[in-house]
Amino acid sequence: MEQSMVLKFFGGVSQDASSLAVDFEKVLRELAAWLLPIGVCLLAEGLRLEKWRKIETLASYRYVTVKKWWRRKFAGIMRNGVLTAAVMFIMAMAADIVNDGKLSDKSLNVFFLWLVHMILTMTFFLMLDLTGVRKLAPAILLLSEGGTFLVGFSNTRIARFMYGMWGMYFQSKWYFEETGVSVLSSILFEMALIALIYLAGGIFLERKGVFV
Repeated sequence: MEQSMVLKFFGGVSQDASSLAVDFEKVLRELAAWLLPIGVCLLAEGLRLEKWRKIETLASYRYVTVKKWWRRKFAGIMRNGVLTAAVMFIMAMAADIVNDGKLSDKSLNVFFLWLVHMILTMTFFLMLDLTGVRKLAPAILLLSEGGTFLVGFSNTRIARFMYGMWGMYFQSKWYFEETGVSVLSSILFEMALIALIYLAGGIFLERKGVFV
């Protein structure tokens, strides 16, 4: 039976790194499938940020402080990013219903990990957009996603610290109970980073003293 669209594009890499029979060709194929929807979300986010930048140049005078401007921009981009990620996931769910007449019983778990991970990814994107590498942000994030996954996959002792491992259902303890990454620790890491990036962005803009 063909793997569901939800698991194919949002479940991540299904190989157990501790296995002696790892199919690395399959690992790279599944990693590419995982990166595809992330790339689409980053593209959509980049287009929104460019549109936002043109509008905010004219409207920034309404904000009393840079911090208030950053808070509004952060909330708006996060909201739009979450909606894009959710819509893509719902499209995959709809395809599964059409093709198989049912959803995978793991869909909610996959969606939860995917959504939290994409919120963090969009937060990283927004932070990079404040810097001089904004045009390279999508490439940087995709390379970071793939690179940190491969590092974690090749060394399971540090896998739980690798950004690219956190959003994958197949690499979590929900799928591999013995060797998977702890869901709780990955969610806590991601939430802490989201909060840290938000605070760092506000401090950076206040010190710079300008609207980006």
